[in-house]
Amino acid sequence: MSIGEAQDGELRFEDFVLDCVDERLIGPRGPIKIGNKAFKVLLLMAQQNGRLLTKDVLFSSVWDGTIVSESSLTSVIKELRRALGDESRTPRYIESVYGRGYRFIAPVTKGIAMAGSSRGATQKLPAADEAAPHQSDGRREQQGRPPLVLVSRFHDEAICLRHPYCAQELREEVLSGLARVREIQLVANDCFEEEASHSRSGARGYQLIATLLPEGDGVKVIARAKRLNDGLIVWADTMSLADGGTAGGVEKIVRRIVGAALPAVDDDVLLGLPRNASDVYDRYLIAKRKSFVAADFVEAKGAADALERILVERPDFAPAYAPLVRLYNTDFGYTAFGSTGARERAYALKLAKNGLAADRANAHAHSVLGWCYLWRDERVLSRTSFEQALALNPYNHVRVQEAATAWMYMGDIEGSRSLLERAAELNPNLDDAFYQDLGRLQFIEGDLEAARTSLESVAHGLIWSDLYLGACEIALGVNSGRDRLGEWHERVLNSWRSARPPSREELLRWVGRHNPLPGESNSRLFRLVEAGLPEPGVTARAPRAIR
Repeated sequence: MSIGEAQDGELRFEDFVLDCVDERLIGPRGPIKIGNKAFKVLLLMAQQNGRLLTKDVLFSSVWDGTIVSESSLTSVIKELRRALGDESRTPRYIESVYGRGYRFIAPVTKGIAMAGSSRGATQKLPAADEAAPHQSDGRREQQGRPPLVLVSRFHDEAICLRHPYCAQELREEVLSGLARVREIQLVANDCFEEEASHSRSGARGYQLIATLLPEGDGVKVIARAKRLNDGLIVWADTMSLADGGTAGGVEKIVRRIVGAALPAVDDDVLLGLPRNASDVYDRYLIAKRKSFVAADFVEAKGAADALERILVERPDFAPAYAPLVRLYNTDFGYTAFGSTGARERAYALKLAKNGLAADRANAHAHSVLGWCYLWRDERVLSRTSFEQALALNPYNHVRVQEAATAWMYMGDIEGSRSLLERAAELNPNLDDAFYQDLGRLQFIEGDLEAARTSLESVAHGLIWSDLYLGACEIALGVNSGRDRLGEWHERVLNSWRSARPPSREELLRWVGRHNPLPGESNSRLFRLVEAGLPEPGVTARAPRAIR
């Protein structure tokens, strides 16, 4: 909503009225004097229905794009806090979102200004997504928003005499790392744990806390992430700072906290989702989860349709683009092989660009666009997109691992290995996707024994890990190689998009489209796969049509 849209009425919150006609702030004791910039900032925030208002939008709207220092906005916010009697540590009206902007958190109603009166009839401003009648007020505050992560003051009583600035330095670096993540609402509160937690609650609220204790000449850091509503701990770790705060030591701990705590929060949010929801963010999370765990094409297509519906309603809802693009780029999450081709990938590129336009600071939006460019063999654009994703959020092990895969497809083997090592450091609990990527890299490097070992570590038979493992076994003369590729071939036929099975040429083109390996490694894969595939016309089971 732009500033001009409310110029014919009033906006009310608690005992205050914003008179949009006379451009005045009226309090319980009458008009309150504030500057023109302060009025515009307050009006713009109040119009957002609790949504985040970024600093960039404020500068472009209120200052008309004029280049000013960030202190100008900070001074205006301080002026408004004084006028409203608001506190930055326990805000009732203006909430600071670290590194990103501000959010007006008080309920706002809209009124029509009466002639000769500053008070008019009121009506509640429509929320972005109305909560169901049974939902609590805390739940209403979370409508359409990602999980809130509250970072309170770190406990350093045991080490503050020897290392007086260690806790402050570590907390600021953690906040800086978390501020790069678009999938959360980040709130900094300078109070200690209990007092800070009382200021926030909600179904999607979490608190990150840390205690610093002496450990020889250094410092031990005990960090935890817990739910705000019931205190359940969803993640905890203990780390060491050798000398209480060298830059390298702090950076390592920040990578572990940011890289491990947030995935734990994401997992907890997904576990608590309802079967059905009206809230747009819950609907998005449900569809996103289904897009990754779909057992067949019907479930995957249902997830795609749900994401499409969200974007019809909310084209600016940036998170929904990425999982939808993935479905259209990967045969609906590899549930209907051969179902996506040039048309679907062109549509995926369009969606990826729309997603980036909706939120250019979202690292995932850049990596999704990078995949789209890579599938079109536009490698310079692809690399630029992945590099931007890494710059925006170097702490997300999934984004780092995606870039590692793209690097190996582009032939940058050394860069790919470096990124995989970084991903492993960020996520010590290595998953199937990591072992598949590591095995693929080792296959490209020609170390087939190592590749076989890595691929055998994949617990759930991913479609490409099985293919590479069979190819490695054939190259190494292992008897099970042909059987493995035969089973892989049958699996592909059983999930092919039509009743007609693909020819060898079609099948190999499909493999190459999803695995654009560089140089000799590409030829090696095709030779080994051809050698291990059953003879034409020999299948254990007829393929099923995908409807």
